Amino acid sequence: MPKKKITPLNEDFDFKLFAVIAKKNFLWFVTFVFTSLIIAYLVLRYNPPVYQSKSVIKLAADNEAQNVLSINKDVITSLSTSQLAGNIEIMRSKIIGERIVGKLPLGVSYFQKGRVLDNELYKVSPFKVVFQVKDSASMGQRYYIRYNDDGTFRISLTEDLSKPQYTYNMDRWIDMPMVRFKILLNREFTPAEFVDKVAGKTYYFTINDLSRLMVQIPARLSIAVLNLDAKTIAIQFRDHNPLKAADIVNTAAEEFVEYDSEKSKEVTNRKLEFIDRTIMAVDRQLSQSEDSIESFRKSNKIMDPGQAVTQVTGKLWSLQDEKLDIGFDIYIFETLIKDITEENEITEMVMNVVGKYQDGQITEAVNTLRKLISERELILTSATPETHVYKLNEREITEQRDYLFSIIENIKAQLEQKLRLVNEQIGVFENQFSGLPGKQAEYTRLVRLNTINEKFYNMLLERKTEFEIAAAGFVPKNLVLETASEFSSPVSPNKTLIMSIWLMIGFLASFILIVIRYLTYSEIGSLEEVELYTDAALLGIIPKYKREIPISQLLVDKNPKSVIAEAFRSIRTNLQFISNAEGSKAIAVTSTISAEGKTFNAINLAGVIAFSGKKVIILDLDMRKPKIHLGFNVENNKGISTLLIGKDPPESCIMHSSLDNLDFITAGPVPPNPSELIISPKMDELIKYLKERYDIIIMDTPPVGIVSDGIPVIQKVDFPIYILRANYSRKMFIHNINKLLTENKVRNLAIILNGVEMQKLKYGYGYGYGYGYGYGYGYGYGYGYGYYEEDYSQPTLIEKIKRLFGIDPLNN
Repeated sequence: MPKKKITPLNEDFDFKLFAVIAKKNFLWFVTFVFTSLIIAYLVLRYNPPVYQSKSVIKLAADNEAQNVLSINKDVITSLSTSQLAGNIEIMRSKIIGERIVGKLPLGVSYFQKGRVLDNELYKVSPFKVVFQVKDSASMGQRYYIRYNDDGTFRISLTEDLSKPQYTYNMDRWIDMPMVRFKILLNREFTPAEFVDKVAGKTYYFTINDLSRLMVQIPARLSIAVLNLDAKTIAIQFRDHNPLKAADIVNTAAEEFVEYDSEKSKEVTNRKLEFIDRTIMAVDRQLSQSEDSIESFRKSNKIMDPGQAVTQVTGKLWSLQDEKLDIGFDIYIFETLIKDITEENEITEMVMNVVGKYQDGQITEAVNTLRKLISERELILTSATPETHVYKLNEREITEQRDYLFSIIENIKAQLEQKLRLVNEQIGVFENQFSGLPGKQAEYTRLVRLNTINEKFYNMLLERKTEFEIAAAGFVPKNLVLETASEFSSPVSPNKTLIMSIWLMIGFLASFILIVIRYLTYSEIGSLEEVELYTDAALLGIIPKYKREIPISQLLVDKNPKSVIAEAFRSIRTNLQFISNAEGSKAIAVTSTISAEGKTFNAINLAGVIAFSGKKVIILDLDMRKPKIHLGFNVENNKGISTLLIGKDPPESCIMHSSLDNLDFITAGPVPPNPSELIISPKMDELIKYLKERYDIIIMDTPPVGIVSDGIPVIQKVDFPIYILRANYSRKMFIHNINKLLTENKVRNLAIILNGVEMQKLKYGYGYGYGYGYGYGYGYGYGYGYGYYEEDYSQPTLIEKIKRLFGIDPLNN
């Protein structure tokens, strides 16, 4: 069966392995989450809260007097989108900024110094500053103040208030390089209350540049359309002081409504001024005509004209009325030209007259000109006359004005021609009238002029009355529906959002760490994993010994019924399935690197085989890093190295252990050429010598992943055993096993997985089938778990912490 290729990253997802890695890194998870919560707390603690205030305005037109008198015949339509945008720009303009700054106490900002955050004392400062600026550079400069117990204070441009040697009294002018000011007591506090409130505390104030505030405050206003059909907009403002934010929003809304009302009333006032000027002129003419009639009656004693005079004068009056209408229209057009030239507000009466001509073209042209002039005003709120946008708008105004003038001049010329024709007809009738008695004709002419002036005068009075009623009934077009309140929760920093984000970051960082460790997890966890990558036989597993391993490392004799002892018995049984031939057998135990439990397994396998009645000898062939002498607690003065160079005979190097039938030969002094000694003929002679005297020879060879000393020995033995340590040995180590099988042609190579954790065996992680796979099912462990004595005790707190960090004692 083809084996799976070993890769640096885990390609398949194993939930059980993922859960084990997550458990090992649980403390890191707690650390990440706890760190995230600390960071979230610091963000909330060291970021000043931001409050948002909101006011709602309804934009609409409502003039009941105009509706009653039917002055405006057109249907009042909703404000268009462009008009709405124009209102929003007005709110953001310097016009509103000037009104806000002029109404609120923003000239000086007062703060109380805190341990972490400073607190602005808007409208609640215990003192007030009156100043005279010498240099504009003083704007925005912090002036720190600390009050003494007697009410005096020290002042400095830095936070270190210990350096100023002079103290100052309240209500005294203080001269500084760029500004002159004095500190006044807030009238809400008595002197005693003031001292008690401010003593020992540090304050500072800044003198603000009002011209900057006029621009900055409107720019910081957030204006949004809530409902386009209802024409409602929301004005919002954010600030670190909730009262200040509420005041700015409410003032902005109130000042916008007031500004719009003023502009609307200004239009009505201009209409009334025009009518008043016209009434005064007509009144003078009427007085003159009345005086002339009265004087004529007295001097000529004429009461009524005759029948003939009545007929002629009737026609003359008709022509005179027509002449008056034409003259009035010409006067209106001249007034329109003047208003357009001077960019005055065009009255409604003028618009009603000119609307009769050219099918409303003049009205449409005037409205277009009005719109362009309004756009120019909006442009000037955010740009200068030198900008391209302004010049383009100015050119459009000029072109529209010229176009309007051409239309008006054309109509005016037509009216003047018509007036000449009427005058000619009047001349004809006046010639006829001249035949009548001269005095009677003169009287009639004076009466006619007086009647004309009287009718015009009465018409103007009616119009004036109507506009005065309209002005009295005017209702502001804009209405504040909702005022801002200072009692609001901060909108920033958002506690819930920040805590959630940082918790999420903690969880995500922990998850990423676990995923990375899972992907890069290259340790061998089970025999199942080993089986995926090699054809070598799986001999069994050795559970992890939780207690401290004794110096001798021989455990099977101390607890014969322990789980570890039973595991070694199972391996001993499985060795019989590999080869059950008669005669002495040689076993070589190797590993990839140190600390995988090679020596531990060699000693205890030798011990459990010795228990079965066979004579066993252990050879320490790891002459670079010998350990057998440590396992049996003896000296290492002589052994394999002295034996192979012929210095000591085998009989003098063989040592006896505390167990019957178990002997051993230590490595001896470290030689300079261990590789040459192992492959020398002396080694073969030694093996032959020992086989004649022992049933089993177990050789502890050097790790093949570090040096190649033990490979020749492994090739010659009957039972080559390769030790891997669970959760320590890398999957890449299996390459060495496959290399021994394919390149070095090692026969009967079998694998023991050492240091397997009992908890994983309990819960079935990776060891579902036994450690004797391929050569018989191991018994005594896994099959009858709990029957034998266990070498496990409850872990200490330190051991639990080590497990959380993935740190375990090494089985050597």
